[in-house]
Amino acid sequence: MKKFQFQLGKLLSYKDQNLENEMMILGGLTRQLSDEMDKQLDLEDQQEKCRINYERDMANAITPTACQVYIHYMSFLKEQIKIVEKRIDEITEKIDLQIEVVKGLKLETRSLEIVKENKYDEYKKEMLKETEKEMEEFITTRKIMKNGS
Repeated sequence: MKKFQFQLGKLLSYKDQNLENEMMILGGLTRQLSDEMDKQLDLEDQQEKCRINYERDMANAITPTACQVYIHYMSFLKEQIKIVEKRIDEITEKIDLQIEVVKGLKLETRSLEIVKENKYDEYKKEMLKETEKEMEEFITTRKIMKNGS
């Protein structure tokens, strides 16, 4: 019996490897997004704490200099949050594009896998026919030998 060989095996292997690489890129982008979202939460937390401290100090006596420091710091935090939000939007766009790349590669890989499965099914049918033919030849030869004796 001949061994099953898939002619497009190297292409399938290449596509699988390419898909794995693109999935790793997607994972990296997802990690970046998570990190930026953590930064955003941290900045928002700092902003809230600053607001609470500012209001507390305003209820007591606060110097104009301290008041300006609070206002500049809150402004700085607001700007940092905008920067992080912009990065989050950029990373989200990259993730969306990467998802499309991964979908395309998965589709190509799955198509090749279906072709391979179909070829393997054909191979099994061919081997079954060959085995049946050999059995028939064996039985026929056996009958001839038996009748000839």
